[in-house]
Amino acid sequence: MNRVTIASRAVILLLILSMITACWDRREMDDLALIMGSGIDLTEDGLIEVSYQIALPTGIPSAVKSGGSQKQVVVISAKGNDLQEALGRIQAQMSRFIYFGHREIMLIGENCARHGLNQIQDLFTRYPETRFNSYVLTTYGGTAKEILNAPYPMELIPALAISKIQNSRLSFSVKLDKFLEAFSTPGISPVTAAIRIIHKGTDKESIVIDRAAVYQGNTLKGFIPPDELELLRWWIDDPYRLGFTMQIEPEDKNYKGTVSIKSSKSSVKIHSKIIDGRPEAKVNFRIVVKAVSNNTKLDLNNVKDRTFVEKKFAVHLHTKFIQMLNLVQKDLKTDIFGIGEDLHIEHPYVWKKIKDSWSELFPEIPVSIEVKVQIEQIGKTQGHSEIKK
Repeated sequence: MNRVTIASRAVILLLILSMITACWDRREMDDLALIMGSGIDLTEDGLIEVSYQIALPTGIPSAVKSGGSQKQVVVISAKGNDLQEALGRIQAQMSRFIYFGHREIMLIGENCARHGLNQIQDLFTRYPETRFNSYVLTTYGGTAKEILNAPYPMELIPALAISKIQNSRLSFSVKLDKFLEAFSTPGISPVTAAIRIIHKGTDKESIVIDRAAVYQGNTLKGFIPPDELELLRWWIDDPYRLGFTMQIEPEDKNYKGTVSIKSSKSSVKIHSKIIDGRPEAKVNFRIVVKAVSNNTKLDLNNVKDRTFVEKKFAVHLHTKFIQMLNLVQKDLKTDIFGIGEDLHIEHPYVWKKIKDSWSELFPEIPVSIEVKVQIEQIGKTQGHSEIKK
């Protein structure tokens, strides 16, 4: 056997050995702490506080199991001068390795969000175990640690309950990858769902997600109130089963005077144009709905009455959209609607000149809104269900 053959076999042997080291970094399940939810707060003394909701190893419940009195999670917290120091301290008090593969939610405390996410944003993108399909929520009127400690009666793991609410498509929701993408995209500002505790300190304590947190850059600017959350879902999120109720007629002794509708199809189209070097935008909202409740004297089977109700809803929704636009554009001064992104696509040469000053231009540009409502279904009952006298 000559030297060339021996050398070739040695190289092949080394290559084979290098490819059979697959389990060098393996960790057993008994060595892992499964993080179900995490939270970041800024304390009054300026420290970063990290909290984890961890599934206890005594028995992780199935997704369908609910109820029971045995506690299935524990919340552990640690503070540090920065996020990395807090993470190191929280690991130091745990007998298991932190594992983010099952993390469902990530909470940002309101104080931390208002201070700015500069200190933690970088770690989100660099940390190799970051789970980008976790839902991101900002707390409203409380801390992330309080939310993680709040009970939820219908699920054994509260973080799983929040994730299910966010995943239902009936709640405004944003995942971590979209949140980080908005940070780095000129022409659109980040927004997340906002969560708070209700009935605090009572046996009915629970959580509710009924607002949206609006950011400018990486700093929280304010919140969208609950009665405009459906409109926000329609404008920038998944408009699944939008529902609206409106006072169509004055209330009398027989009828409340309200009609309720649910969406079947809806769309949003943003058109931007440049007039005398100044950007303008027009937003068209279209919605096809079914009537789910008619507590009026009107007969929705009649074309005239149905058109009357459609116009009433169109005017009502137009007014609500203008209110939300004024809040976001004039008060919060942040483009969460992506109008700048539309300008970037439709007028790239103009956008190149104005993108650096977009945050100053956005509050001043004219934005017109048009709403069209079409009632397509009126339910199984064509007219009123009561017997006519």
